[in-house]
Amino acid sequence: MNEPSVFNGPEVTMPKDNIHFDDWEHRDVHNLNGMTFHNATYQALLTREKGELRRPFVLTRSFYAGSQRYGAMWTGDNQASWEHLGISLPMILNQGISGFPFSGSDVGGFFGDPEADLIVRWYQAGAFYPFFRGHAHIDARRREPYLLDEPYRGIITAALRLRYTLLPSWYSAFHEAHRNGSPIVRPLYWTHPSDEGGFTIDDQLFVGSTGLLHKPVVEQNQESVEIYIPDDEVYYDYFTYDVKSTSKGKRVSVATPLEKLALLMRGGHIFARRDIPRRSSHLMRFDDYTLVVAVNKVGNAEGELYVDDGDSFDYEGGQYIHRKFNLDKAAKTLSSVDAEGRDTKAIKAGKWLEAMDAVHVDKIVVVGAPAAWDKAAVEVESEGKTWTAQVRYHKAEKGRAAFAVVGRVGARIGADWTIKLA
Repeated sequence: MNEPSVFNGPEVTMPKDNIHFDDWEHRDVHNLNGMTFHNATYQALLTREKGELRRPFVLTRSFYAGSQRYGAMWTGDNQASWEHLGISLPMILNQGISGFPFSGSDVGGFFGDPEADLIVRWYQAGAFYPFFRGHAHIDARRREPYLLDEPYRGIITAALRLRYTLLPSWYSAFHEAHRNGSPIVRPLYWTHPSDEGGFTIDDQLFVGSTGLLHKPVVEQNQESVEIYIPDDEVYYDYFTYDVKSTSKGKRVSVATPLEKLALLMRGGHIFARRDIPRRSSHLMRFDDYTLVVAVNKVGNAEGELYVDDGDSFDYEGGQYIHRKFNLDKAAKTLSSVDAEGRDTKAIKAGKWLEAMDAVHVDKIVVVGAPAAWDKAAVEVESEGKTWTAQVRYHKAEKGRAAFAVVGRVGARIGADWTIKLA
């Protein structure tokens, strides 16, 4: 909380004619105040340990153009109400397209005591905020998830695990925002600027370039949501692999009983996740990866993964992994190459990059898998070696897409590899 907090004045801030250093009036520097505090804190944290350079984490409520360089922001003191849950998403989407992508709202509401169903829905929605945090006033009733009764505790646990599972894709979206300013969570008018039907929609989002499309439940006792579809691509349910009957400009109904959130996968995308639940992201940093391939209508898909140590500035010296995955129907291959065309063998590996040599692609799930995947095994080529990986193929049935699971792939996540289907 770094704004001028003069809460008992007529404008709930300093008088506009208040004089600052060098005779500047407050009206001229009010908006800069938060950003300069943010900057000063960031710079101080860079030097907190002599001989050690680590990335600071700074959270701000007051900010200005340029603050996005220094950390995250949250939307301020909200209420524990369905209305404030509903308005959180347009606020966060607007922050993203305004150049401040790392934002979020207090999950559960800062003031007041949320009912169990409200806090469940808020955790489900918050799992898709770039900045995801439960927070409340000191006088509010305790509402940590582990204090709730079942089934609410278990439902929130599932939402938290989904967030942690998808952290590799979230981190890749953060990297893209860092590289070119793209929003981390994206409204439809960003992802599909030629579709005028999506211009006014501010209650659903895409996560980075993953093709994951989410619409939160923001009304009490809402057992389904209507998701607007901005194109003619195929969409799959993330949890069931059901194929949604859609077309451009239409809405598709997704059932959302309290224990379920609405999450679709757009065909044509590949994204990474880590499937082993652990107590913290730190404990997951050397776990193997699962790749999810959502096949598009013509049989192709692509995606990226970016990963570094998450703590230092060593990425500036090339200490990172940035992969591009491609499913090519014509070539009958699924492959991974360096996304920037680097000669990764020429990079002198530091401690973290050396440790990542032991991290592999454990599993690949191909949703919408064509018949070419209906085989007992596939051939994997990587680093001059060839081996086979087992495949379990599930034919389409009752609205569910065909899908294939390739187990124990065994290729290093940082290496080039190719799976051949012919």
